[in-house]
Amino acid sequence: MKKITALFFLIFLASFLTAQNRYLVYLSDKGNQEYLNIEDVLSERAIHNHTKNNVAFSHSDFPVNPNYINQLNEVGQVVKKSKWLNAVVFETTYSAQQIADFSFVQKIEMLETGKIYKNDKFKALEELNQQKTLPYDSTFIQNTQIGVDCMHDKGFLGENVLLAVIDAGFQGMDTILAFDSLYLQNRVIDKYDFIDNDTNVYEKHFHGTWVSSVIAGNQTNFIGSAPHVNLCLYITEDVSREVHEEEFDLVRGLERADSVGADLVNISLGYVTFDTLEGDYAYADMDGRTTIAAKGIQVATSKGLLIVSSAGNRGPDFIGTPCDADSILCVGATDGNNIRASFSSIGPSADGRVKPDVAAVGSNGFCVDTDGTIRRCNGTSFSSPLVCGMVACLIQSHPNLTMLEVVEAVRQSGHQYLSPDSLMGYGIPNACKADSILDLLEVSVKEITKPNAFNLYPNPSNDFITINASATIYSVSIYSVDGKVLKQIDNTNSKSIVITISDFPKGIYVVKVNQNSFKRLVKY
Repeated sequence: MKKITALFFLIFLASFLTAQNRYLVYLSDKGNQEYLNIEDVLSERAIHNHTKNNVAFSHSDFPVNPNYINQLNEVGQVVKKSKWLNAVVFETTYSAQQIADFSFVQKIEMLETGKIYKNDKFKALEELNQQKTLPYDSTFIQNTQIGVDCMHDKGFLGENVLLAVIDAGFQGMDTILAFDSLYLQNRVIDKYDFIDNDTNVYEKHFHGTWVSSVIAGNQTNFIGSAPHVNLCLYITEDVSREVHEEEFDLVRGLERADSVGADLVNISLGYVTFDTLEGDYAYADMDGRTTIAAKGIQVATSKGLLIVSSAGNRGPDFIGTPCDADSILCVGATDGNNIRASFSSIGPSADGRVKPDVAAVGSNGFCVDTDGTIRRCNGTSFSSPLVCGMVACLIQSHPNLTMLEVVEAVRQSGHQYLSPDSLMGYGIPNACKADSILDLLEVSVKEITKPNAFNLYPNPSNDFITINASATIYSVSIYSVDGKVLKQIDNTNSKSIVITISDFPKGIYVVKVNQNSFKRLVKY
């Protein structure tokens, strides 16, 4: 039995009987029992059998946490225990809601009836869902975790934004209720199968259908992160083999996306190992410029395509390509409790850049299957489109801002932006925060009264910038997007100045020269 996420499906029985009740109680964890050795919990014969079958010692071998047992026994009696299920049979006069007060209880089932009730915490989530503009229901957690509901509440649902999904096939997508509005409103703008070189994309595989539903699904009880977006559907992945030619077709897909004017692309694909006679990639190749896919991404981003890609499901091993590419959003996976999914591939890139860039729900998330049913979906393949849809809403809100500005705003909105790591990068992004950052940038643009008063280069930059002006430069101010002055230079009395920005964190800044000339600066 799979462990059910503590926040997302925390289930309890409400009972007010004073008689003895018998429950099956699932516990949230095994506690800190790292001090135990295999000899403490397994017999010599069991150890022999495990060794013979190449079975590693794991948490499933740990006993149920004795501290939890003791606490339960204070209000009843634990009569049976299962270490594999991490659960106990428990008799008590307590109601299920009273048992819910124990922080280590994950789920409760009454053994007499088997009836399951939701606890107050989950009811609170349902009440919050009912207050939302859209009927999220199953997608409530995954959308609200990244704050995309905030964009939806503002009326930004991806309208007029063109998003290309590059995947393995879109089986049944044109017949599913969740996509009815997509086809009724003619929002599938382009489609192509780069494997067979034809336009029949509603075959081959279900993966692209699942991925697209996370973005554009739109029905009662399931809302994607950009339910009104326009789509291009491209097949470049051949599921029958793993070869470098697929990367080549991926680049062809990017070329077509650029040619039809796509704003952004979701790539829930990744490449590291290949079939016999094909060369595998090593970690050293994940430098953003070596692999076939990364080379294509370099060109795509140089043309202004915003790329969102899945980090891969090889955790704790390294990310695959094209997620190693620079100037894109590489997305890792979390569960509904904001905890990184163990399968999510990790960074950094081989040349030391933060990877993944951000993370979102990819463990026990929801998508729509080819028969229209709502199902659980696991993998960074689903955290990537979740973020991609969020970005589509931001692009709709700020259509005049650049790809790099939107990417940097999403990174800066991450909950651990000031202390990124190799597991979740800058953390879980927040659409509302990113939207505010972009709002401030647009305000600075509107305040420009002499847009050609000075040149600033290189931009983006890493170490320094050069400012050249037609008139004397009296002062230079560099602001963060929240309006703080980070650097002030006065009395330069020159028409050219070089300013070091190596001490600035990555991000977006506003440069003001003299009193009325502004430009945006991206530090990478």
